[in-house]
Amino acid sequence: MEQIEWKDDYNIGIPQIDRQHQQLVALINRLARAEDEGGMIAYVFDDLDLYVKEHFRAEEDLLRAFDYADFQAHKIEHRTFEEWLSAVRQSFNLGGSSAHLIAESMNAYLRNWLINHILESDMAYRDTVVGNKK
Repeated sequence: MEQIEWKDDYNIGIPQIDRQHQQLVALINRLARAEDEGGMIAYVFDDLDLYVKEHFRAEEDLLRAFDYADFQAHKIEHRTFEEWLSAVRQSFNLGGSSAHLIAESMNAYLRNWLINHILESDMAYRDTVVGNKK
């Protein structure tokens, strides 16, 4: 699977959030390499769990601090991601699907998340936070 190359266009303009988004791109790329090489993907669940806990908490704290108007909708997107991750992990642990199929599905979902959440939803709060630095 093709690797994602980080582009400056992906930057929100908030260094902490941008670094965390770059971590997600690195995770997606590691998953793609594992998928291509037929490697294990179990480690990705732990890495994604950690990413989600750290990144979503930091982002939600930031949006709350700036009284972002669409905070609740943004938070719902985060919970939806967490539910997806939990369901995929449970499926993987039950062994109902092949690791390759799960890796392929995860890769597609994460790439879609990168495009739809980071490049649309996260960019939507950019002016609120960057334009109103406290």
